[in-house]
Amino acid sequence: MTARYEMSDERHGNFNEQGFLALFQEVTRAITVTLDVDEVLRLIVQKVPAIIGVDAATIRLLDPSGKKLFLAASHGLSGEYLGRGPVDTEESVTEALSGTPTAVYDAATDRRIQYPDEAAREGIKSILALPIAIRGKIIGVLRLLTKKPRRFREPEIEFVAALAEQCGIAIENARMYQDQERQLRYFETLNRIGKALNSTTELQEILDLIVTRLPLVMDLKGCTIRLLDPLKGHLELMAASGLSREYLARGSIDDELGTHQALQGEPVMIYDAATDPHIAYGEEAGREGVASILAVPIVVRKRIIGVLRLLTAEHREFSSAAVNFAMAVAEQGGIAIRNAINYDKISKLVIELEQHEHFLQNIIDSLNAELVVIDPDYRIIMVNKVFLAHYGGDEDLVVGRPCREVIRLCEPDDCPLDRVISTGKEAVCVRQVREGGQQRYFEVMASPVTAFGQDCGIDYIIQTTRDITSHIRLQEEHREKEKLAGVVEMARTAAHELNTPMFAALGTAQLLIEETSETDPLHGELATIIRSLKTMAELTGKMTRITRYKAKDYVGDVRIVDLGKASRS
Repeated sequence: MTARYEMSDERHGNFNEQGFLALFQEVTRAITVTLDVDEVLRLIVQKVPAIIGVDAATIRLLDPSGKKLFLAASHGLSGEYLGRGPVDTEESVTEALSGTPTAVYDAATDRRIQYPDEAAREGIKSILALPIAIRGKIIGVLRLLTKKPRRFREPEIEFVAALAEQCGIAIENARMYQDQERQLRYFETLNRIGKALNSTTELQEILDLIVTRLPLVMDLKGCTIRLLDPLKGHLELMAASGLSREYLARGSIDDELGTHQALQGEPVMIYDAATDPHIAYGEEAGREGVASILAVPIVVRKRIIGVLRLLTAEHREFSSAAVNFAMAVAEQGGIAIRNAINYDKISKLVIELEQHEHFLQNIIDSLNAELVVIDPDYRIIMVNKVFLAHYGGDEDLVVGRPCREVIRLCEPDDCPLDRVISTGKEAVCVRQVREGGQQRYFEVMASPVTAFGQDCGIDYIIQTTRDITSHIRLQEEHREKEKLAGVVEMARTAAHELNTPMFAALGTAQLLIEETSETDPLHGELATIIRSLKTMAELTGKMTRITRYKAKDYVGDVRIVDLGKASRS
């Protein structure tokens, strides 16, 4: 380790190489007797100055971003001096953060000191800054300060550097212990919350329990739960703790980037709520004293129903254990919330049905169509009398059975129920059934019903079946009439167009035959023409008298109108 310091033969303090081992052991024992991080840091800044013979000490650690230092512990210095301002850019500190121990003989004149005037007022003369590292990664700076000028010798610096390494080890052990203890506490709390959630079906009680328990366990400033309102299409604040009414009423958070990300199913960590672009109300967060935010989705069966937000008073980088704990609570809470909503929904539905059961049953039974209500698992939960009359059996023997065991019109390749489940939309189909030697037609219509909201899945399906044979036959008759009208119009048009040249030809032929003798060969041919024209006149007459559509086979697959039957009265 190469240190930056000024060489001197002067001896200061009570350090001697012979006492190094004893002093090192004393400090090591002192900083390892506790596994509390804050206590470890406090012991370090108190023990090291006494052993090294300096007047004061400070420990500054890097925040989770790794860019800023915060004062973690101090000894022997005034509040005014400690509050002089940030030292992140001070050269003596940056050198230590780069891994190089740095000694300053005169703090009032050394260019590496950022606040020389404040150091002079505090009476600080010399400073030794050393890196604190954990597994080769520098996490902070240990600074020793004297009120008398002192040139730190290489053995002293090496000794204090070794102590700084021990500090890093002690801090890591304490943090690991705290992490394990925190995870155990999270597990125990999760178990207690789970039991508490299972003990009630009251929605508001569940929400209040979550937002009041989490701040106690995770050392939070506050906590909120917002649930998606499917009718209004936005997040509605349902429960909160630790936050002012003014802050809670600041406005909707639907358009915040953090909210959008959380609603995609991912946790969102906001380190600085006052400046982070994911937050829409940074100024309000600053006034409220909200430093960091963790937002996690509330998920039920892969469907996001809301957002749980955890808010801290100090800047915090949420650990994976904290995020996992919050996600687990949100998942447990989501299940309890959905159960409470379902319970409330069912309770209200039961009350409503009890009040209107007779009226509703009369309406259902008065329908001419068969009606059956089916749940998403394809089980029958309600039928009407028309359905029972068609399929036979008692209602108690039908309700609860798989619908495909009962309903014969449901075809596997084209089932309206399957189409409703897959698309969430109404499905209609027509079935043909041969009964008593006749073809009958049935319209099957399946409609989805969602009690909680459009985005919350299908609760059940109502399927109706109507006999539309008469309707189909009327349609066929209508098509026949339309076809007949077309044939009649075409026939009459053709007859009209044929009559004029035909009667002209007939008149001419009759005049010619009167001018020829019966012995004339032309006389016989004219007689044949006259007979043919009269036959054609009869056919055009039939074409104008068509009253129904009758066809007959002609050549191959070709069919033509049977004029004789079509014009017969």
